[in-house]
Amino acid sequence: MILRRLRRLRDRTRPDLHFPGLTRGQAGELRSALRRTLAEKGATVRYDGRHAVIEHPRHGRFTVNLENLIGDVAASQHPKAARSMARAFASSVLDAEHSETLGTADLYARLRLRVAPTTHLVPEEEEVITAATLHGFTQDTAVTLVLDTERSIQTMPLDRLRRHDDLDTLVRAARNNLRSELLDLTVHAQVHPGSEEHPGARFRSFESASYYTASAAILLAEILPAWAPDLDLSRGVLFAMPTRHILLVREVTTGEDLLEGLGRLAPVAAQVAVDGSHSVSPLLHLWHDGEITTLTSFNQEARELRITPTPYLLELMAGEDGAF
Repeated sequence: MILRRLRRLRDRTRPDLHFPGLTRGQAGELRSALRRTLAEKGATVRYDGRHAVIEHPRHGRFTVNLENLIGDVAASQHPKAARSMARAFASSVLDAEHSETLGTADLYARLRLRVAPTTHLVPEEEEVITAATLHGFTQDTAVTLVLDTERSIQTMPLDRLRRHDDLDTLVRAARNNLRSELLDLTVHAQVHPGSEEHPGARFRSFESASYYTASAAILLAEILPAWAPDLDLSRGVLFAMPTRHILLVREVTTGEDLLEGLGRLAPVAAQVAVDGSHSVSPLLHLWHDGEITTLTSFNQEARELRITPTPYLLELMAGEDGAF
């Protein structure tokens, strides 16, 4: 029994993986304090890394970033910091701007398009995503509308938005806002080369702290020339959105070069999605002539990945000699 208590004590003093600067014990106290405070206000919460997904009867479902709260608690020496700061944070979040309190101009300015996963969701999540879905995007994602405020990102039911204006007008505003947000981002762009034996096994990654990095896939024709001016888009692009903060791309080429690229990027996308937080899609997709086609399927339990090239890609891989 004493050894068990010692092990529990050691576990509580180890660093928390998702709440940097806090031990597991401190992070647990903060999560519990925030959950209790939100419950008192009629809300429920689910934690997703450093974000909290809050469901409120009046405000609906929205996501808040906890990084500032975590940092404040970590910097405080007060023994009741988690409790008092969680209470203040919950009050500020629930009193913050939501769609029902915004004027039309403010609503327009805060709307964004976002790519959201449509598979492996709990029923409550599926209901929220379905209500906010504009259209399907890939086999396992959809384009949704969100409201981006200073403290929260709220997934917006389309029926609620129609009370403010016609949907086409709101979507245009959300698209323009997403474009501006992405073009203003500080993105870490990296080229991942192939090997000497397989030079075609190369791709590029774009990563940032933004909630919308992977949603750049909605605007590939407009964003990639800014993020990667030297990337050849003439034949199309292979792309993946493994997590919210990462976009993977590779130009479509021909012959063995293209075959090697497919063989490298598909498993990388699946692995990053499985290992990373805020997963969006483990699948690889093709963007060509404005059309998007999903090229892979992935069984996570069996770790089985299947690549199914389109006739267009097969023709390109056949190359001039008709073989690949």
